[in-house]
Amino acid sequence: MTTYKDIQRATGLSLATISKYFNGRNVLEANREAIESAARELDFRPNQFARTLRSRRSRTVGVLLPALDNDFHLTIIAGVEEALRPRGISVIVAASPDPRDETVDLLMDRMVDGIVAVTSPHDVPALRDAASRMPVVMVDWFIDDLRADGVFIDNAAAGALGARHLLDHGHRRIGFVGGDPIISSMRLRTEGFERALASDGVAVDPALERLVPLTIEAGYRAAQELLALRPRPTALFTANYELTLGAVTAVNDSGLRIGRDISVVGFDSRELAQALVPKLTVIVQPTRKIATHAARLIAEQIESPGERPEPRIEYLEAHLIPGASVRRLDE
Repeated sequence: MTTYKDIQRATGLSLATISKYFNGRNVLEANREAIESAARELDFRPNQFARTLRSRRSRTVGVLLPALDNDFHLTIIAGVEEALRPRGISVIVAASPDPRDETVDLLMDRMVDGIVAVTSPHDVPALRDAASRMPVVMVDWFIDDLRADGVFIDNAAAGALGARHLLDHGHRRIGFVGGDPIISSMRLRTEGFERALASDGVAVDPALERLVPLTIEAGYRAAQELLALRPRPTALFTANYELTLGAVTAVNDSGLRIGRDISVVGFDSRELAQALVPKLTVIVQPTRKIATHAARLIAEQIESPGERPEPRIEYLEAHLIPGASVRRLDE
């Protein structure tokens, strides 16, 4: 079995330098290249478990998600893993759809060095506890009283962007399908939507709003209810991917024609938007960029531990991709 001494003979470097490299600490670039070249030639595979016990660092990050059933969550996983791999940090993924799961504890039992979290409401207490012991980076949902870094879109601006697009096309009776306000991203998208209406002199009508669980079925039922109103809304705006898919299905099942009989703006559904006829107008998040920023923040905390004066919170912009699903009312 290849050992550090074999690499020492191949490189001429000290055992201290070789150990320093394999324990994730900085070494000179020339030394790093020599060690990596020798390790490849000698087929050296460090004992990760023993290294973890010695250093109390696993070079592993947990990615905590509410589910693994949509493109946003899968892109977060792929983006974080891709950004951390060159730093020698691996990823463990844990989904937590069931309140009975103890997913945060599971990640801590696996000795992760930090957690990137798209949090389910039931995981918040455990995540607060974890953040007192290790680096945590929040994604998508800002959690009050959690001392942690975070990467988010400007959700209020995203909600306003969808409303403004419909208002600019002459719509005043707009149905809105959003999520539970306990989830900060859903609350802020709703607030942004409502503020955009108010700024245009359009009264917010509670009868035109449905705040529901973030599922396709709930989006479908909410859209059905809105379409049954008389007078019917001239447009719908949906605040996440599942709600968009459910609402679009409900409109199609109703026999109404999107872009002609009713206008629709969706959210986080770029692939769906391209597949529909007509193409759907959607608000999209820079999901890959969110993941890259989250990976950078967690890696910096792992590689440079220590108290910082304040958590770092970064906001990115969503943008609108126009399709053919919004009709100007005066046409």
